[in-house]
Amino acid sequence: MLLKGDKATDFTMPCVRGKEFTLSEAVKNGPILLYFYPVNYGMTCTKYIGLMNEMYDEFEKLGVKMYHLNPGSADDHEKWMDRTNSMYDHISDIEQKVSNIYDMIITHPEHPKVLGFTNRGFILVDKEMNIRYVWRANRPNDIVDIIVLADEMRNSL
Repeated sequence: MLLKGDKATDFTMPCVRGKEFTLSEAVKNGPILLYFYPVNYGMTCTKYIGLMNEMYDEFEKLGVKMYHLNPGSADDHEKWMDRTNSMYDHISDIEQKVSNIYDMIITHPEHPKVLGFTNRGFILVDKEMNIRYVWRANRPNDIVDIIVLADEMRNSL
């Protein structure tokens, strides 16, 4: 399990709009906040992305670029982004390789409907590929308050 203070594992995955995302390249422009989440179109995810959109300027002021990541295809992510007016690029982790590397898989047997899905969580990676912040949900519908998340980013950089 990768934790705060560890070196982030690099990866390259498809991103929306025909782009590819490589973590080691992206961090050259500043810290990257990876947001892992279970599914597009879920009730919790729909409400949460609205709150994230409201905080977009705050994350920009902090110099943090956020990318959303789950097993959805790039095409599905584009539709999801259009539906929610998401201001963040989305990474397609169809085979959950990155979700597994970062230990963001739901393993709690009390959630059989989503067992094996990508869990909700955040990983902040700095320019040197150091993990500066980690938050993992105990239950898939848990969320961290978006204001608290912004404060954590401020304190972690």
